[in-house]
Amino acid sequence: MLDQCSRFQMACLGTGGVGKTSIIKQYLYGKHSQDYSMTVEDTFIQNYNINGNNKRIDFIDTAGHFFFPAMQKIYIARAVGFILVYSVSDARSFEIVKIIWEQIKSARQDILSIPCVIVGNKVDIENNREVETFDALEWAYNENLGGCFVEVSAKTDNGIKNVFDILLEQLGNTRAHQTGPFRMRTTSFTRQPAEVDFTSKKMRKNAKKQLKYDIVSPSSKCFQDLMFDNYREKKIYRLITQKRQDSITKNDKQRKCYHRSRSDTWAHVVKKERKSSVKVIRSKSISAEDTYSVRQSKVASNIRHTNLLDCHDETCVEADQYDVKNKSADKRSNFIVKRILKFYFKILGKTTY
Repeated sequence: MLDQCSRFQMACLGTGGVGKTSIIKQYLYGKHSQDYSMTVEDTFIQNYNINGNNKRIDFIDTAGHFFFPAMQKIYIARAVGFILVYSVSDARSFEIVKIIWEQIKSARQDILSIPCVIVGNKVDIENNREVETFDALEWAYNENLGGCFVEVSAKTDNGIKNVFDILLEQLGNTRAHQTGPFRMRTTSFTRQPAEVDFTSKKMRKNAKKQLKYDIVSPSSKCFQDLMFDNYREKKIYRLITQKRQDSITKNDKQRKCYHRSRSDTWAHVVKKERKSSVKVIRSKSISAEDTYSVRQSKVASNIRHTNLLDCHDETCVEADQYDVKNKSADKRSNFIVKRILKFYFKILGKTTY
């Protein structure tokens, strides 16, 4: 079914406040926000290249505080895979993950073929831990999810990529039925990424188009043999478009460029103010030297109170008008003098002057 379908959904389930949105945003955009807002439903789209075929995965961020049984049934029935999130600092959130997993098992068949990851978030607040690592790991092992359990921190980006690597590695594969006593070597703590290079001709061609790919790291061959029945190897790339990278810092770049373009406003304001101060002020009560010193002090005070981002103030406009009038007056006086000299030399009988 996955080979024929070009778009499918992965549902992120768990109670409110455990960090479902933060995990997805940290993986897709590499950012984390301290501001918390309750999610009703949100969809994050990510493009992948799986075995040379372009696929689009919709990561569904579901509501935690708002309980919609009908919507949760739709997620469980339609989703191809699941990310079940709890907080290590909240024991109740782990109990809710157990309930959700039981609902998935009752609603779906071939449960071992459904990709799923159990995620314990907020390990950055270890001092407030209420769910012990090995208690959660033992439960996951008994549910055949021992190799699909990981503890992360969305705040510090610790282990976030492993969540989605483990999830995508299960696409098209069946987990092995784990029997017998608990064995650490069949858990995700012993998972080691394989050192392989999947670069193909298509990837190199897309590299010329400035398309960036992030390799979804598969596990080692030994771990695959323990975790899966007849593991089918896949070459999976996550597409990182330049447009998405630019959108993250678009506003910051615009602000920096805006302020840089007006870094010379001090010189601009000083020049305009000095031009306006040259205007001749005729006053009987004050001399020309005193007038100049007063105007210079006004220039300094105006500069201190001038908005540097707005250089077109009233004094600048007056100075420009004054310059235009002076130029026209000079042209008129030069023309009159020229005419008088021409008439004078004509009377003297000379043709040149």
